[in-house]
Amino acid sequence: MRLLSRCHRIAGVCSLALGVLAGCQSASTPDVLDSAAQESSAAASGTPVSVGAGSAKVALFTERGGAGGGDYRDGAALAVKELGAGTLALTVQDVAAGSADAAGQVQKAAAEGTKFFIGAPSLAKTVAAGAGGSALVLLSSEPAGGGVSIISDEIDGLIEVAAYAVGSGRTQIMAVAAHPLSDAQAQRLRSGMKKAGATLVDIVSDPASPAGKKSLAKLGDVQAVLLIGADAPKVIGPILRQGGVLPANVPFLGTGAWPADSYSEPALEGSLLALVDQNALKRISTRFQAAYGRPLSIEAAYAFDAVAVAAGIVRAKGDQGLTPEALHAASGFAGATGVFRFDANGRAERRFAIYRLTRGKPSLLDAAPSGF
Repeated sequence: MRLLSRCHRIAGVCSLALGVLAGCQSASTPDVLDSAAQESSAAASGTPVSVGAGSAKVALFTERGGAGGGDYRDGAALAVKELGAGTLALTVQDVAAGSADAAGQVQKAAAEGTKFFIGAPSLAKTVAAGAGGSALVLLSSEPAGGGVSIISDEIDGLIEVAAYAVGSGRTQIMAVAAHPLSDAQAQRLRSGMKKAGATLVDIVSDPASPAGKKSLAKLGDVQAVLLIGADAPKVIGPILRQGGVLPANVPFLGTGAWPADSYSEPALEGSLLALVDQNALKRISTRFQAAYGRPLSIEAAYAFDAVAVAAGIVRAKGDQGLTPEALHAASGFAGATGVFRFDANGRAERRFAIYRLTRGKPSLLDAAPSGF
């Protein structure tokens, strides 16, 4: 159980991730700003952006006209400057999804010795096909093409916050969603809850229907309620509290999917949230703001982490260590979003911090573990 086991976890990340955050190299602000301006200018002209001159080649492919392209580029570039230590050479190419040119560019990068590929979600198949079995990190929540996915989705956070609740003795948990879950999502939630030692009383996605109302009649037997979906905190939470249906001492459990403007909803007081490690994000966001003159987005943070994986592997094993197998190190990696690793299916398993909503604000209850 998470609450009881945290004190037994290792104090730092293993050799693969050693120094990924603690050893960040901070370039002088004028140099970083000048470099950032050059990268943005090159990207605007359609020219591939190159950052770093190391021997370990990393290629990031973003979708031309796709959302988040600039943030992916800048997050990855910052990671090379902060973590590369002269070992990485990053090339960022903006290509049209599904085009012959995109496939050709990926194949060209592989032929030129690139061993580590990063791809936007829409380019997963293209990059996987052209990468020739090289290490592949996808900027998505779904693994594909033999690659790993670096983004944690809502289900991951739900499992983590449920595990924390189990550690405090709350084992009977109901899930109430603002939208239907796919069969795969429901199965992942059930499996994760079982592994955490929780009893998933039910998953209710249609609370207003006769079947939903019948399921909600079991609320008197639960010890916590997972609220799923961005609309759930404001729409479903207050309804469940009305008339004492769900006592105030039975907490809601949530994730980063809850919008921040819902935190002040009185019905959510005392809720527990699993959020990406805010301290880790703050360390990188300060440097990103200084380099690019804008706040760190979650897209930039995940791209930073994808490069952080490459940097961690190269530091531990050298250029030849950039293999698909190295991505699955059990000890994991560290980056802007905290500590994470990839399971056998290629999904990201991330260590979240647990917060409690108190008077409309999240207060840290249990910091994200520093390792697995």
